[in-house]
Amino acid sequence: MDRRLNYDECTAYCDFDYLPEGLEAKYNRYQGNDAPHLIPRDFLSDLFEQYDLPEHARQRLVRGIENVESNAVLFHFTKFLVGELILARQRCDEAHYTNMTPGCMNQDGELYSFLLLLACVVPSMEMLKKRSIPQVYYEQIPHQPLKLQLDKLVLHGDAKVYDFPWVMNFYTCSIFLLDRFYFIPYRFGDPFTMFRHVNTQQVVALRHAGEEFRSDGQRNGTNDVYDPPGCFVSEWIEDEDRIAANRINPMGFVERNMTPILKKEWKAALREGDLLLALHIPSGPGYTPERLKKSMSLAIEFYETYFPEMPVKGFWSASWLYDTRLSLILDNERSNIVRVQRQFYNYPTLDGDGMLRHEVFGDRQADLAADSGQFTTSLQKAAVAYMQTGARFNTLSMIVLKEEIERIGSMPYITDADIGQFRRIVDSHLREVFG
Repeated sequence: MDRRLNYDECTAYCDFDYLPEGLEAKYNRYQGNDAPHLIPRDFLSDLFEQYDLPEHARQRLVRGIENVESNAVLFHFTKFLVGELILARQRCDEAHYTNMTPGCMNQDGELYSFLLLLACVVPSMEMLKKRSIPQVYYEQIPHQPLKLQLDKLVLHGDAKVYDFPWVMNFYTCSIFLLDRFYFIPYRFGDPFTMFRHVNTQQVVALRHAGEEFRSDGQRNGTNDVYDPPGCFVSEWIEDEDRIAANRINPMGFVERNMTPILKKEWKAALREGDLLLALHIPSGPGYTPERLKKSMSLAIEFYETYFPEMPVKGFWSASWLYDTRLSLILDNERSNIVRVQRQFYNYPTLDGDGMLRHEVFGDRQADLAADSGQFTTSLQKAAVAYMQTGARFNTLSMIVLKEEIERIGSMPYITDADIGQFRRIVDSHLREVFG
């Protein structure tokens, strides 16, 4: 290009069907990139050999890459996008990166999103190498989605990227498998503050004001279930010396009665905007408190060593596995699902049972009123029996502060009193309906 085009000129020419919000300010800070290729050819050749790609797939990928590189404006803007993608997770960038197709790419436009992700691999690895991170931590990370993507391309000619935001974590080498669990930086943004007692080290989470909860302490409207007669609104009353607010019971619900704390005795341990590590659970054996403890310890050590500028406070995650209602249908002593969720500070979200339906029954819209003979596992049968009472499951989130890692295995947040209160209050919003 004879001159650098501004953001509006670039995007008008490229004619993307989608671009994340907030890119213009980032583009205006972009210093440019004089790399002659979108994807280094030696990396591409190694990839072709490693996966023994047939000639037709090789030609299609090379043609798509050359189509991008031969278009000066699209090539320039694509290199800008690559630079943003590889830093997005470290920055906890809230922009929603997903499939992008440039209208100016008349041929092979359906390949663009995959090529964009593939172009992230080499510069992402180079950044990690500069941090002196051993290659063993990241050399296989991009290959998890890459093999499936190439198989689709070869066998079916399908170039579409499925679940772009998730696989982006792997192509940008932003997610790390440390023993049993994956970890990636996450900016905490839920409306509550956690406090730690200066002497006892006890932790309490207080919900911020203005949210509606059902009588069972779940968000009003979860699973489209409302509780007009029993709902309450969270409050936060603060003066110079004390705070009174609705406590989040670590069994995953908000208490109606307010809890007072003295500021001189309690200090904030987690606020909105603090940095956590999001924990993701790959399938397979080893979902135990012991492996959880080991993985979290390794994660803190890893980030303190290689990303010392990140002030990680602990861990966050959201899953159907954390729904404490599962403790009503599973063996509390033997079930790893229950044993693991008891190590967390669980809290309610507005997400209902769609994740459970998908993971347990294979379909978010599964018809659980159908013939019960189709359900074969003990978990399926128990979950269906529970929901046939009119009850529903929830997706809960959890927090573990790094100070509690060593106590994992001994329920660092949940007390017997919390469990007792949960059993008294669970599904209380249904009692007037079902008796």
